[in-house]
Amino acid sequence: MNNSENKLLRDLNPEQVKAVTHFEGPLLVLSGAGSGKTRVITHRIAYLIDQYDVNPESILGLTFTNKASEEMDQRLGKLLPVQLSGRSPWLGTFHALGAQLLRQVIETLDRGYDRFFTIYDQSDQKKAVKEIMIDQDISTEEYQPGMIASFINDAKNELIGPEDFRAEMAGKIDDYMLRIVSRVYKNYQEKLEEWNGLDFGDLIRIPTVLLEEDPEPVRAWRENFDFLLVDEYQDTNHAQYVFASQLAHPEDNICVVGDDDQAIFGWRGADVSNILEFEEDYTDAKVIHLSKNYRSKKPILRAANAVIKNNQLRKQKKMQPKRGEGEGLFVYNASDEEEEANFLARRINKLRRDGVKLGEIAVLYRVNPLSRGIEKKLVERNIPYEIVRGTRFYERKEIKDVLAYLRVICNPHDDLHLLRIINTPRRGIGAKTEEAIRQCARAEDASLWEKLAEIEDCPGISGRQKSQLNSFAELIEKLRQRREELDLVRFVKELVADVEYFSCLDKEYDPESAEDRKNNVRELIGQIQEASSEDLELEDFLENVALESDVDDFEDQRDKVSLLTLHSAKGLEFGYVFMPAMEDGLLPHKRSLDEQRLEEERRLCYVGLTRAKERVLISYTDSRYLYGQRFSHRPSRFLEEIPDEELKNVENGSDNPTRKRNNSRVRSGGGDDWKDFLE
Repeated sequence: MNNSENKLLRDLNPEQVKAVTHFEGPLLVLSGAGSGKTRVITHRIAYLIDQYDVNPESILGLTFTNKASEEMDQRLGKLLPVQLSGRSPWLGTFHALGAQLLRQVIETLDRGYDRFFTIYDQSDQKKAVKEIMIDQDISTEEYQPGMIASFINDAKNELIGPEDFRAEMAGKIDDYMLRIVSRVYKNYQEKLEEWNGLDFGDLIRIPTVLLEEDPEPVRAWRENFDFLLVDEYQDTNHAQYVFASQLAHPEDNICVVGDDDQAIFGWRGADVSNILEFEEDYTDAKVIHLSKNYRSKKPILRAANAVIKNNQLRKQKKMQPKRGEGEGLFVYNASDEEEEANFLARRINKLRRDGVKLGEIAVLYRVNPLSRGIEKKLVERNIPYEIVRGTRFYERKEIKDVLAYLRVICNPHDDLHLLRIINTPRRGIGAKTEEAIRQCARAEDASLWEKLAEIEDCPGISGRQKSQLNSFAELIEKLRQRREELDLVRFVKELVADVEYFSCLDKEYDPESAEDRKNNVRELIGQIQEASSEDLELEDFLENVALESDVDDFEDQRDKVSLLTLHSAKGLEFGYVFMPAMEDGLLPHKRSLDEQRLEEERRLCYVGLTRAKERVLISYTDSRYLYGQRFSHRPSRFLEEIPDEELKNVENGSDNPTRKRNNSRVRSGGGDDWKDFLE
């Protein structure tokens, strides 16, 4: 073994070494919780480059979050600082890859798009669907735009276009709903083409269709890659599965890494059968199990193993703990949600007094409304916290306003964002005027931007408002020209000044709120400055913003308690994990029980337990006020699946030690250490 090979392999266990040193042909790496998955992927890429002399630029690594791809890139740079020398593997998300492909080839297709297309996020898509429903006189009260958008997303995830929707979905949804969605989907897709816009589903669907058709530009692009690695393969939906299969063809140098026991996104189209049936798709695949857990203390892992073994749809395996013994799982039975929240806040305060950093503590819950009572008690005790999936930075109104200007400057045919800014700041352009422009544009099958240039020909608009619209069009045109003359940071600063956006905030909000919003805009400019380089284009920045996921905003080192859903917690780890509302109807969730998705709920419980390194505290209540009414739930059936010896009932150190607890199977005890923890 040479020195460089020894460097890459010396800290790996035998199973990890097998995964890292595998060369050609399909490879399935079943990577359990805390088994060093990211280390294996990055070391495998480094080994391909360093030991097999593979060109870095011929390696394609697909992840589900920017955070994951950035971490891999940083680790790879440390492993091979010299060998890379300006050449890097392509590491990023499925959607980022689709966007990059389409930027390169979309103008060669007869689809009406150009390379400056806008990427519509979820809120943009919902707004567009609502506008189309209104145009078609479809009630947005009876049929929620979000629900219609969900049907469209599901269709795109299954590679079903608008032209095939009715035939493919017949018998699967109500006939009347089928007709409604089919109409909206067809018009929605036509509007996207008019607006030069793509939604997230298109970023996978269209490249997949193109790869199937295999036109020359796409084939040439695909041939750039010789090795494909896919992280979190259990989370792929049908479109991503087909996309990856096409990228791997014809050499089948595909390595997929994932864990069927952590497949928790079936509700958004992920298909666990993709990983379970990998060996059927690639009959000569090599399979390696990473079964050693380096994260959790033994009692935590024993409890998690005891829960997940009850699933039938899984690869049979058992994670082996590499860390020592520790406290068991603490279980607290509260009378109601207020007592539960108060208990959690007291315990968190005790951990803080004992020297535990708040950034090492997480409260994981099944649904977002469960955080409200906990937040209140944390505020009362002056405990800093952060809701990981609160309002994202890029979803704040002032940020979306500035980004809308930038998107229109890049793509003036983007009617959706043009409508957002046409009267922001207020220019006296009211709803009636906006509707008159839209009707004029619809009548001539033109974009709003095109009609602004011919506004004198549009009926129903007063002379004063035509003057305001002309001024707005001139402003946008001036900004489009200046974009070519200025560096990106200076351009955005001048845009904010030219549209008098800060003055707008001063007029619409109280001084404190206005200043907060100004600071958010300044933060956006700071982010652009931080990301700026000589080759950073405005389109690149807007694409990165559109493709950023919620968890990308999460910072591990903040000294705040993290409040987040169990779904959001996947991929993260904490020293101390609290799991409130461990009740049938909440975990497992009643809706999932009705849909016969109990196994996915059990995986969700498994994911929650295995986020913890040191301790887990589970709680449940006798009754809970939620969604405007009071419920009484039995303790979660998953709690019943954990062996008695791994559970320690919190009584002697509880907030109300005299009240009888209703989970008699959970034993008390555990010695002074656990009592100390609860005081």
